[in-house]
Amino acid sequence: MLKHRDLFKRRKSTENRTDQEIPLARALGLVQTVFLGVGTAIGGVLFAIMGTAVNTAGPSIVVTFLIGAVFALFIGLCYAELGASVPAGSGGAVSFARRAFGTRSPTFIAGWFDWIGSITDCSIGSLVFAFSVQYFIGWVEPFTLATLTIVFFALVNFRGAKAMGTVQFVVTAILTITLLVFITGSFSTFQTSRFEPMFPNGFLPTLFMVSFIFPTYAGYETITQLSEEVKTAGKTIPRALFLTLAIITILFTGSALAVVGGAPLEVYVNSTTPLQDAAAYFLGPVGGIFVSIGSIVATLSTINGSMAGATRIAFALGRSGLLPSVFNKVHHKYRSPYTALALTALVALFFIWTRSVDLIVYAITLGYTVTAIIVALSLMRLRKTEPRLYRPFKVPLYPLTPIISIVFLCFLLLTLSSGSMVLGLALGLVGLGLFIFAKRRNRRNEAVQAA
Repeated sequence: MLKHRDLFKRRKSTENRTDQEIPLARALGLVQTVFLGVGTAIGGVLFAIMGTAVNTAGPSIVVTFLIGAVFALFIGLCYAELGASVPAGSGGAVSFARRAFGTRSPTFIAGWFDWIGSITDCSIGSLVFAFSVQYFIGWVEPFTLATLTIVFFALVNFRGAKAMGTVQFVVTAILTITLLVFITGSFSTFQTSRFEPMFPNGFLPTLFMVSFIFPTYAGYETITQLSEEVKTAGKTIPRALFLTLAIITILFTGSALAVVGGAPLEVYVNSTTPLQDAAAYFLGPVGGIFVSIGSIVATLSTINGSMAGATRIAFALGRSGLLPSVFNKVHHKYRSPYTALALTALVALFFIWTRSVDLIVYAITLGYTVTAIIVALSLMRLRKTEPRLYRPFKVPLYPLTPIISIVFLCFLLLTLSSGSMVLGLALGLVGLGLFIFAKRRNRRNEAVQAA
Protein backbone atom coordinates (compact mmCIF):
# COMPACT_ATOMS: atom_id res chain seq x y z
CA MET A 1 0.00 0.00 0.00
CA LEU A 2 1.38 3.39 -0.99
CA LYS A 3 2.15 5.84 1.77
CA HIS A 4 0.05 8.96 1.90
CA ARG A 5 2.93 11.26 1.09
CA ASP A 6 3.65 9.28 -2.07
CA LEU A 7 0.18 10.07 -3.32
CA PHE A 8 1.09 13.75 -3.13
CA LYS A 9 4.38 13.25 -4.97
CA ARG A 10 3.12 11.17 -7.89
CA ARG A 11 0.11 11.38 -10.07
CA LYS A 12 -0.39 8.42 -12.41
CA SER A 13 -2.88 7.92 -15.17
CA THR A 14 -3.43 5.13 -17.68
CA GLU A 15 -5.32 7.45 -19.97
CA ASN A 16 -3.85 9.82 -22.52
CA ARG A 17 -3.43 13.27 -21.07
CA THR A 18 -4.89 16.32 -22.69
CA ASP A 19 -3.43 19.78 -22.23
CA GLN A 20 -5.69 20.45 -19.27
CA GLU A 21 -4.68 17.24 -17.49
CA ILE A 22 -0.96 17.99 -17.33
CA PRO A 23 -0.02 18.19 -13.63
CA LEU A 24 1.82 21.20 -12.29
CA ALA A 25 5.43 20.60 -11.26
CA ARG A 26 6.10 20.17 -7.51
CA ALA A 27 9.11 22.45 -7.24
CA LEU A 28 8.63 24.38 -3.96
CA GLY A 29 10.30 23.18 -0.76
CA LEU A 30 9.69 24.43 2.77
CA VAL A 31 12.14 27.36 2.57
CA GLN A 32 10.84 28.58 -0.80
CA THR A 33 7.24 28.26 0.38
CA VAL A 34 7.91 30.22 3.59
CA PHE A 35 9.74 32.95 1.71
CA LEU A 36 6.85 33.17 -0.75
CA GLY A 37 4.40 33.65 2.12
CA VAL A 38 6.57 36.15 4.00
CA GLY A 39 7.33 38.23 0.92
CA THR A 40 3.70 38.37 -0.17
CA ALA A 41 2.47 39.21 3.35
CA ILE A 42 4.90 42.06 3.94
CA GLY A 43 4.59 43.52 0.48
CA GLY A 44 4.66 47.22 -0.22
CA VAL A 45 1.57 48.06 1.84
CA LEU A 46 3.50 47.99 5.12
CA PHE A 47 5.67 50.84 3.86
CA ALA A 48 2.63 53.02 3.19
CA ILE A 49 0.10 52.38 5.99
CA MET A 50 2.06 53.10 9.15
CA GLY A 51 1.55 56.87 9.18
CA THR A 52 -2.24 56.62 8.88
CA ALA A 53 -2.37 53.72 11.31
CA VAL A 54 -0.42 55.53 14.04
CA ASN A 55 -2.40 58.72 13.47
CA THR A 56 -5.63 56.82 14.10
CA ALA A 57 -4.65 54.39 16.86
CA GLY A 58 -1.60 56.12 18.35
CA PRO A 59 1.17 54.01 19.87
CA SER A 60 -1.40 51.25 20.39
CA ILE A 61 -0.93 50.36 16.72
CA VAL A 62 1.52 47.82 18.15
CA VAL A 63 -1.44 46.21 19.91
CA THR A 64 -3.39 46.33 16.64
CA PHE A 65 -0.73 44.26 14.90
CA LEU A 66 -0.75 41.75 17.76
CA ILE A 67 -4.55 41.45 17.57
CA GLY A 68 -4.21 40.97 13.83
CA ALA A 69 -1.74 38.16 14.49
CA VAL A 70 -4.25 36.41 16.77
CA PHE A 71 -6.96 36.74 14.10
CA ALA A 72 -4.55 35.41 11.49
CA LEU A 73 -3.60 32.47 13.71
CA PHE A 74 -7.19 31.25 14.06
CA ILE A 75 -7.83 31.67 10.35
CA GLY A 76 -4.44 30.18 9.48
CA LEU A 77 -5.30 27.04 11.47
CA CYS A 78 -8.25 26.47 9.14
CA TYR A 79 -6.06 26.97 6.09
CA ALA A 80 -3.43 24.62 7.54
CA GLU A 81 -5.83 21.70 7.99
CA LEU A 82 -7.33 22.09 4.54
CA GLY A 83 -3.98 22.75 2.88
CA ALA A 84 -2.60 19.53 4.37
CA SER A 85 -5.63 17.31 3.71
CA VAL A 86 -6.69 18.68 0.31
CA PRO A 87 -3.32 19.50 -1.29
CA ALA A 88 -3.90 17.89 -4.68
CA GLY A 89 -5.72 20.90 -6.03
CA SER A 90 -4.21 24.17 -7.14
CA GLY A 91 -6.01 27.32 -6.11
CA GLY A 92 -6.17 27.09 -2.31
CA ALA A 93 -9.60 28.27 -1.17
CA VAL A 94 -11.17 27.23 -4.48
CA SER A 95 -10.00 23.64 -4.03
CA PHE A 96 -11.17 23.57 -0.41
CA ALA A 97 -14.62 24.91 -1.26
CA ARG A 98 -14.96 22.60 -4.26
CA ARG A 99 -14.17 19.59 -2.08
CA ALA A 100 -16.75 20.70 0.50
CA PHE A 101 -19.54 22.16 -1.67
CA GLY A 102 -18.86 20.82 -5.18
CA THR A 103 -19.16 23.17 -8.14
CA ARG A 104 -21.82 25.26 -6.49
CA SER A 105 -22.09 28.91 -5.54
CA PRO A 106 -19.91 28.81 -2.36
CA THR A 107 -17.03 27.50 -4.44
CA PHE A 108 -17.38 30.25 -6.99
CA ILE A 109 -17.75 32.93 -4.29
CA ALA A 110 -14.53 31.74 -2.63
CA GLY A 111 -12.68 31.66 -5.91
CA TRP A 112 -14.08 34.92 -7.23
CA PHE A 113 -13.27 37.03 -4.19
CA ASP A 114 -9.95 35.28 -3.61
CA TRP A 115 -8.98 35.96 -7.20
CA ILE A 116 -10.02 39.62 -6.94
CA GLY A 117 -8.05 40.00 -3.72
CA SER A 118 -4.90 38.50 -5.20
CA ILE A 119 -5.16 40.41 -8.48
CA THR A 120 -5.65 43.76 -6.76
CA ASP A 121 -2.81 42.97 -4.36
CA CYS A 122 -0.68 42.49 -7.45
CA SER A 123 -1.95 45.75 -8.95
CA ILE A 124 -1.32 47.84 -5.84
CA GLY A 125 2.16 46.37 -5.56
CA SER A 126 3.03 47.44 -9.07
CA LEU A 127 1.69 50.96 -8.44
CA VAL A 128 3.58 51.38 -5.15
CA PHE A 129 6.71 50.13 -6.91
CA ALA A 130 6.21 52.64 -9.72
CA PHE A 131 5.63 55.55 -7.33
CA SER A 132 8.72 54.54 -5.34
CA VAL A 133 10.83 54.58 -8.47
CA GLN A 134 9.35 57.95 -9.42
CA TYR A 135 10.56 59.24 -6.03
CA PHE A 136 14.14 58.71 -7.26
CA ILE A 137 13.58 59.33 -10.98
CA GLY A 138 11.09 62.14 -11.37
CA TRP A 139 10.51 61.80 -15.11
CA VAL A 140 9.17 58.23 -14.83
CA GLU A 141 5.47 57.89 -15.72
CA PRO A 142 4.22 55.61 -12.89
CA PHE A 143 1.25 53.97 -14.61
CA THR A 144 3.35 53.04 -17.63
CA LEU A 145 6.03 51.57 -15.37
CA ALA A 146 3.38 49.68 -13.39
CA THR A 147 2.09 48.19 -16.65
CA LEU A 148 5.57 47.09 -17.71
CA THR A 149 6.16 45.58 -14.25
CA ILE A 150 3.04 43.42 -14.54
CA VAL A 151 4.15 42.20 -17.97
CA PHE A 152 7.63 41.35 -16.64
CA PHE A 153 6.35 39.24 -13.76
CA ALA A 154 3.84 37.53 -16.02
CA LEU A 155 6.82 36.32 -18.06
CA VAL A 156 8.63 35.21 -14.88
CA ASN A 157 5.62 33.17 -13.74
CA PHE A 158 5.20 31.74 -17.22
CA ARG A 159 8.52 29.92 -16.70
CA GLY A 160 6.88 27.88 -13.92
CA ALA A 161 6.95 27.62 -10.12
CA LYS A 162 10.66 26.87 -9.82
CA ALA A 163 11.67 30.14 -11.47
CA MET A 164 9.01 32.00 -9.51
CA GLY A 165 10.15 30.46 -6.21
CA THR A 166 13.80 31.31 -6.85
CA VAL A 167 12.98 34.95 -7.58
CA GLN A 168 10.82 35.14 -4.44
CA PHE A 169 13.60 33.70 -2.27
CA VAL A 170 16.06 36.43 -3.29
CA VAL A 171 13.50 39.26 -3.08
CA THR A 172 12.22 38.24 0.37
CA ALA A 173 15.74 37.83 1.75
CA ILE A 174 16.55 41.43 0.78
CA LEU A 175 13.26 42.66 2.24
CA THR A 176 13.75 40.87 5.56
CA ILE A 177 17.28 42.25 5.97
CA THR A 178 15.96 45.76 5.25
CA LEU A 179 13.32 45.54 7.98
CA LEU A 180 15.79 44.07 10.48
CA VAL A 181 18.20 46.96 9.83
CA PHE A 182 15.29 49.41 10.23
CA ILE A 183 14.21 47.86 13.54
CA THR A 184 17.70 47.71 15.05
CA GLY A 185 18.54 51.18 13.76
CA SER A 186 15.74 52.67 15.85
CA PHE A 187 17.59 51.72 19.07
CA SER A 188 19.80 54.82 18.80
CA THR A 189 16.89 57.23 19.29
CA PHE A 190 14.33 54.95 20.97
CA GLN A 191 12.32 56.56 23.79
CA THR A 192 9.66 54.76 25.82
CA SER A 193 8.04 58.11 26.61
CA ARG A 194 6.74 58.21 23.01
CA PHE A 195 4.32 55.41 23.95
CA GLU A 196 2.46 57.64 26.41
CA PRO A 197 -0.46 57.72 26.27
CA MET A 198 -0.81 54.26 24.75
CA PHE A 199 -4.46 54.75 23.73
CA PRO A 200 -4.80 58.49 22.98
CA ASN A 201 -8.09 58.00 21.09
CA GLY A 202 -9.47 55.16 23.18
CA PHE A 203 -9.43 51.43 22.53
CA LEU A 204 -11.98 51.28 19.70
CA PRO A 205 -9.68 52.85 17.04
CA THR A 206 -7.05 50.29 18.03
CA LEU A 207 -9.54 47.51 17.39
CA PHE A 208 -11.08 48.94 14.24
CA MET A 209 -7.67 49.44 12.65
CA VAL A 210 -7.28 45.65 12.49
CA SER A 211 -9.32 45.65 9.28
CA PHE A 212 -6.94 48.25 7.86
CA ILE A 213 -3.74 46.32 8.53
CA PHE A 214 -5.10 42.76 8.26
CA PRO A 215 -4.41 42.20 4.53
CA THR A 216 -0.71 42.31 5.38
CA TYR A 217 -1.21 38.96 7.15
CA ALA A 218 -2.55 37.24 4.05
CA GLY A 219 0.70 35.43 3.20
CA TYR A 220 -0.74 32.07 4.22
CA GLU A 221 -3.33 32.45 1.47
CA THR A 222 -0.66 32.45 -1.23
CA ILE A 223 0.90 29.32 0.28
CA THR A 224 -2.30 27.30 -0.05
CA GLN A 225 -2.95 28.63 -3.55
CA LEU A 226 0.29 26.94 -4.64
CA SER A 227 -0.25 23.67 -2.75
CA GLU A 228 -0.18 21.58 -5.93
CA GLU A 229 3.38 22.77 -6.54
CA VAL A 230 4.66 22.22 -2.97
CA LYS A 231 6.78 19.16 -2.25
CA THR A 232 5.23 16.77 0.33
CA ALA A 233 2.37 19.21 0.76
CA GLY A 234 0.71 17.35 3.64
CA LYS A 235 3.64 18.20 5.92
CA THR A 236 5.08 21.28 4.28
CA ILE A 237 1.91 23.41 4.09
CA PRO A 238 1.15 23.56 7.88
CA ARG A 239 4.82 24.14 8.75
CA ALA A 240 5.14 26.88 6.15
CA LEU A 241 1.94 28.58 7.36
CA PHE A 242 3.02 28.79 11.00
CA LEU A 243 6.58 29.78 10.19
CA THR A 244 5.26 32.52 7.91
CA LEU A 245 2.91 33.83 10.60
CA ALA A 246 5.66 33.82 13.24
CA ILE A 247 8.14 35.67 11.02
CA ILE A 248 5.74 38.34 9.79
CA THR A 249 4.36 38.95 13.30
CA ILE A 250 7.89 39.67 14.55
CA LEU A 251 8.64 41.94 11.57
CA PHE A 252 5.30 43.81 11.72
CA THR A 253 5.33 44.34 15.48
CA GLY A 254 9.02 45.21 15.45
CA SER A 255 8.50 47.77 12.68
CA ALA A 256 5.60 49.37 14.59
CA LEU A 257 7.72 49.56 17.75
CA ALA A 258 10.61 51.08 15.77
CA VAL A 259 8.42 53.74 14.15
CA VAL A 260 6.64 54.80 17.33
CA GLY A 261 9.61 54.60 19.70
CA GLY A 262 12.37 55.64 17.32
CA ALA A 263 10.98 58.87 15.88
CA PRO A 264 8.63 61.69 16.99
CA LEU A 265 5.07 61.52 15.68
CA GLU A 266 5.41 64.63 13.51
CA VAL A 267 8.22 63.03 11.48
CA TYR A 268 6.01 60.43 9.79
CA VAL A 269 2.35 60.80 10.74
CA ASN A 270 1.22 62.69 7.61
CA SER A 271 3.77 61.12 5.28
CA THR A 272 3.13 58.78 2.37
CA THR A 273 6.51 57.18 3.10
CA PRO A 274 6.44 56.84 6.91
CA LEU A 275 9.07 54.12 7.31
CA GLN A 276 11.52 55.95 5.07
CA ASP A 277 11.04 59.21 7.00
CA ALA A 278 11.44 57.46 10.35
CA ALA A 279 14.59 55.71 9.11
CA ALA A 280 16.01 59.03 7.92
CA TYR A 281 15.42 60.42 11.43
CA PHE A 282 17.30 57.75 13.38
CA LEU A 283 19.73 56.51 10.69
CA GLY A 284 20.30 59.68 8.68
CA PRO A 285 19.69 60.20 4.94
CA VAL A 286 21.39 56.91 4.11
CA GLY A 287 18.80 55.12 6.24
CA GLY A 288 15.95 56.71 4.32
CA ILE A 289 17.48 55.69 0.99
CA PHE A 290 18.17 52.16 2.26
CA VAL A 291 14.56 51.67 3.40
CA SER A 292 13.28 53.21 0.14
CA ILE A 293 15.17 50.57 -1.79
CA GLY A 294 13.65 47.97 0.54
CA SER A 295 10.22 49.40 -0.24
CA ILE A 296 10.84 48.89 -3.94
CA VAL A 297 11.97 45.32 -3.32
CA ALA A 298 8.91 44.71 -1.11
CA THR A 299 6.53 45.66 -3.87
CA LEU A 300 8.33 43.31 -6.24
CA SER A 301 7.73 40.45 -3.79
CA THR A 302 4.05 41.39 -3.60
CA ILE A 303 3.65 41.37 -7.36
CA ASN A 304 5.46 38.07 -7.80
CA GLY A 305 3.62 36.20 -5.04
CA SER A 306 0.18 37.65 -5.73
CA MET A 307 0.40 37.01 -9.46
CA ALA A 308 1.43 33.40 -8.81
CA GLY A 309 -1.46 32.88 -6.39
CA ALA A 310 -4.08 34.63 -8.54
CA THR A 311 -3.05 32.57 -11.56
CA ARG A 312 -3.59 29.32 -9.66
CA ILE A 313 -7.04 30.51 -8.55
CA ALA A 314 -8.13 31.17 -12.15
CA PHE A 315 -6.64 27.79 -13.11
CA ALA A 316 -8.66 26.06 -10.38
CA LEU A 317 -11.87 27.85 -11.39
CA GLY A 318 -11.35 26.72 -14.97
CA ARG A 319 -10.64 23.14 -13.91
CA SER A 320 -13.85 23.15 -11.84
CA GLY A 321 -15.97 24.39 -14.76
CA LEU A 322 -16.69 27.68 -13.03
CA LEU A 323 -14.76 29.57 -15.70
CA PRO A 324 -14.37 28.52 -19.36
CA SER A 325 -12.13 25.48 -19.77
CA VAL A 326 -9.64 27.49 -21.82
CA PHE A 327 -8.19 28.72 -18.52
CA ASN A 328 -7.43 25.14 -17.52
CA LYS A 329 -4.56 24.71 -19.97
CA VAL A 330 -0.99 23.97 -18.88
CA HIS A 331 2.07 24.74 -20.99
CA HIS A 332 3.76 21.55 -22.21
CA LYS A 333 7.33 22.75 -21.64
CA TYR A 334 7.11 24.92 -18.52
CA ARG A 335 4.07 23.17 -17.00
CA SER A 336 2.61 26.50 -15.93
CA PRO A 337 -1.09 27.51 -16.32
CA TYR A 338 -0.39 30.00 -19.09
CA THR A 339 -3.96 30.93 -20.10
CA ALA A 340 -4.96 31.57 -16.48
CA LEU A 341 -1.79 33.65 -16.13
CA ALA A 342 -2.72 35.73 -19.17
CA LEU A 343 -6.21 36.41 -17.77
CA THR A 344 -4.80 37.37 -14.38
CA ALA A 345 -2.28 39.77 -15.91
CA LEU A 346 -4.93 41.43 -18.08
CA VAL A 347 -7.30 42.01 -15.15
CA ALA A 348 -4.42 43.34 -13.03
CA LEU A 349 -3.64 45.78 -15.83
CA PHE A 350 -7.28 46.82 -15.94
CA PHE A 351 -7.20 47.79 -12.24
CA ILE A 352 -3.99 49.74 -12.81
CA TRP A 353 -5.52 51.62 -15.72
CA THR A 354 -8.47 52.71 -13.56
CA ARG A 355 -5.89 54.85 -11.72
CA SER A 356 -7.96 54.46 -8.56
CA VAL A 357 -5.79 53.39 -5.63
CA ASP A 358 -8.79 53.46 -3.26
CA LEU A 359 -10.71 51.05 -5.47
CA ILE A 360 -7.79 48.63 -5.46
CA VAL A 361 -7.24 48.76 -1.69
CA TYR A 362 -10.94 48.17 -0.95
CA ALA A 363 -10.94 45.15 -3.24
CA ILE A 364 -7.92 43.62 -1.48
CA THR A 365 -9.45 43.81 2.01
CA LEU A 366 -12.89 42.64 0.97
CA GLY A 367 -11.64 39.84 -1.25
CA TYR A 368 -9.50 38.10 1.34
CA THR A 369 -12.10 38.44 4.11
CA VAL A 370 -15.00 36.91 2.16
CA THR A 371 -12.74 34.11 0.95
CA ALA A 372 -11.59 33.23 4.46
CA ILE A 373 -15.21 32.93 5.64
CA ILE A 374 -15.90 30.35 2.93
CA VAL A 375 -12.70 28.49 3.89
CA ALA A 376 -13.80 28.19 7.52
CA LEU A 377 -17.24 26.97 6.41
CA SER A 378 -15.57 24.44 4.10
CA LEU A 379 -13.57 23.02 6.99
CA MET A 380 -16.70 22.54 9.08
CA ARG A 381 -18.59 20.92 6.21
CA LEU A 382 -15.76 18.50 5.39
CA ARG A 383 -15.54 17.44 9.04
CA LYS A 384 -19.17 16.30 8.70
CA THR A 385 -19.22 14.92 5.14
CA GLU A 386 -15.76 13.32 5.14
CA PRO A 387 -14.91 12.36 8.73
CA ARG A 388 -12.40 9.74 7.53
CA LEU A 389 -10.45 12.07 5.27
CA TYR A 390 -6.74 11.77 6.05
CA ARG A 391 -5.74 14.90 7.92
CA PRO A 392 -2.00 15.22 8.68
CA PHE A 393 -2.92 18.32 10.68
CA LYS A 394 -6.16 19.07 12.55
CA VAL A 395 -7.25 22.38 14.00
CA PRO A 396 -7.33 22.27 17.80
CA LEU A 397 -10.49 22.94 19.78
CA TYR A 398 -12.82 22.06 16.91
CA PRO A 399 -15.47 23.39 16.22
CA LEU A 400 -14.60 26.44 18.35
CA THR A 401 -11.63 27.44 16.19
CA PRO A 402 -13.47 27.85 12.85
CA ILE A 403 -16.44 29.49 14.61
CA ILE A 404 -14.14 32.06 16.24
CA SER A 405 -12.51 32.61 12.84
CA ILE A 406 -15.86 33.38 11.23
CA VAL A 407 -16.75 35.79 14.06
CA PHE A 408 -13.41 37.56 13.60
CA LEU A 409 -13.94 37.85 9.85
CA CYS A 410 -17.48 39.17 10.19
CA PHE A 411 -16.11 41.79 12.57
CA LEU A 412 -13.59 42.83 9.91
CA LEU A 413 -16.39 43.20 7.36
CA LEU A 414 -18.43 45.35 9.74
CA THR A 415 -15.50 47.70 10.32
CA LEU A 416 -14.89 48.31 6.62
CA SER A 417 -15.95 51.64 5.12
CA SER A 418 -19.33 52.05 3.43
CA GLY A 419 -17.57 52.52 0.11
CA SER A 420 -15.92 49.12 0.35
CA MET A 421 -19.27 47.49 1.15
CA VAL A 422 -20.81 49.03 -1.99
CA LEU A 423 -17.81 47.79 -3.95
CA GLY A 424 -18.31 44.30 -2.53
CA LEU A 425 -21.93 44.26 -3.63
CA ALA A 426 -20.99 45.38 -7.13
CA LEU A 427 -18.23 42.77 -7.44
CA GLY A 428 -20.56 40.11 -6.10
CA LEU A 429 -23.19 40.89 -8.71
CA VAL A 430 -20.62 40.76 -11.51
CA GLY A 431 -19.35 37.43 -10.22
CA LEU A 432 -22.88 36.05 -9.92
CA GLY A 433 -23.57 36.95 -13.54
CA LEU A 434 -20.43 35.17 -14.72
CA PHE A 435 -21.21 32.15 -12.58
CA ILE A 436 -24.74 31.80 -14.01
CA PHE A 437 -23.39 32.22 -17.55
CA ALA A 438 -20.73 29.53 -17.03
CA LYS A 439 -23.20 27.06 -15.51
CA ARG A 440 -25.70 27.52 -18.34
CA ARG A 441 -22.98 27.09 -20.93
CA ASN A 442 -21.78 23.90 -19.26
CA ARG A 443 -25.32 22.52 -19.24
CA ARG A 444 -25.72 23.30 -22.95
CA ASN A 445 -22.44 21.56 -23.75
CA GLU A 446 -23.48 18.53 -21.74
CA ALA A 447 -26.81 18.40 -23.56
CA VAL A 448 -25.08 18.55 -26.94
CA GLN A 449 -22.68 15.77 -25.98
CA ALA A 450 -25.54 13.62 -24.68
CA ALA A 451 -27.42 14.05 -27.95
